[in-house]
Amino acid sequence: MSSEMPAIVIKWILTNFDFAMFLLAIVLILVHRLIKRDLPESEIVYRWMALFALGITSIYAFMMHAYFPQISASAIGWKPSPFEFEVAVADLAIGLLGILSFRASYGFRLATVIAATAILWGDAIGHISQMILYDNYSGGNAGTWFWMDVAIPFILIISVLKMKENK
Repeated sequence: MSSEMPAIVIKWILTNFDFAMFLLAIVLILVHRLIKRDLPESEIVYRWMALFALGITSIYAFMMHAYFPQISASAIGWKPSPFEFEVAVADLAIGLLGILSFRASYGFRLATVIAATAILWGDAIGHISQMILYDNYSGGNAGTWFWMDVAIPFILIISVLKMKENK
């Protein structure tokens, strides 16, 4: 193993933090399922996806947009703008909802999924627009961030609907 390998791994995680948290959530879902069979599958999937793939990822996005707007904007293929802070605050709200919904009521979880879906699918539409209109295939626009903006709400919607069926 080369001495550069840890730096490469850290850079990949920070650049693809959303996907890294998605993978961590999958690992925790599998571990939870193997160790404890105390909850329905939909509950386990919801909890770990909401906590890591939505919550922790959105808090990370908040910090990047609020404190490192040049890096965030550049990764998306944009120039820094005062709107970075507004994006950061929206990310903070979604992050807090994701974290708080880990053990919340069904109604709170449903509201969390509705808010996250509106924001993340709205982001995905913006990414598609950037790709089509401006040929913007930057990693922060067309990479894992785009795909997670599409996938995470979809997974949370299915989980929350399955929870309703199980009640």
